[in-house]
Amino acid sequence: MDVSAKNIIDYLEKMFPPSLAEDYDNVGLLIGDKDKNINKILFTLDVTRDTIDEAIKLGCDMIISHHPLIFTPLKKLRQMNILAV
Repeated sequence: MDVSAKNIIDYLEKMFPPSLAEDYDNVGLLIGDKDKNINKILFTLDVTRDTIDEAIKLGCDMIISHHPLIFTPLKKLRQMNILAV
């Protein structure tokens, strides 16, 4: 059963309101399309090349992590900064 990323985000934000996050926390959808249909999710503590590779291998459509992929402001995005295609 497909569920949109927005539905998943809405559920998570109901269970864990962004208003309870610290000022420095970077919560919410950081990369992607909220309208994308999601079939499989990989849950992880940190997003690394290995977790991205695992998500691809397992056919996951979404990664939910405790620590944000983007924590400090990005100043540039170049080819070497991209973790996955």
